[in-house]
This record gives sequence, C-alpha cells and structure tokens, in this order.
Amino acid sequence: MTNKETKKDHILATLLTQLDLVTKKIMELEAPDKNKDRYIPPQERMKPNANEGVQIAEILSLILHKVESHDKVLNEIKEKVSMLNEITASHFISIQLLETQMGHVLSRLHSTNQY
Repeated sequence: MTNKETKKDHILATLLTQLDLVTKKIMELEAPDKNKDRYIPPQERMKPNANEGVQIAEILSLILHKVESHDKVLNEIKEKVSMLNEITASHFISIQLLETQMGHVLSRLHSTNQY
C-alpha cells in the first residue's frame, strides 16, 4: 500500500468517525424528551442565550460588511472590464480603418507603378 493510499484510508476513517458522531448527535437531538410526553423540536431545545445572540449578530454583521465590500470591488472590476471592452472595440475599429486606408494607398501605388 502506498503512502497516498494510507493517507486516503486515514482520512476516510476520520470522516466516517465524524459522520458517525454527527449522526448520533442528530439522533439525540431529534429524540423525544424522556422527561415529557411530547416531542420538542431541536430548534426549541437549543435556544441561544443572550450573549450567543449578540455574538451571532456581530458575526452576521461582519459577514454582511465583507460581502458589501466584495460587491464594491466586483462592481469596480466590472466597470474596468467594460471600459477595457470599449477601448478594445475602439482600437479594433481604428485598425480596420487603417487597414482600409493602407489598401487604398497600396492599390494607388501599385496602379501608379504600372504606368
């Protein structure tokens, strides 16, 4: 067995162990409460305390701020790409006009040399 195969087997074993732990945790959370006769959904059993709520709000605010800053950067890039496309189109038209003019000049030069 090669070193790569050993690493893959180790990673797979780790993932399977983690998957098993997650499965057991989900089953614990979804199981009916033994102290009561009614089923309590996981979202009701895991209500965050006030401090966790503030931390979550701060994290979400930070994520939102980063997304907005990324949007600004992406919009700037989009504007620059648009401007580059316009410049490229302008240069392409200029090149075509120059080619046409060169064709006229060369044809006149060629016709003048024949006489």
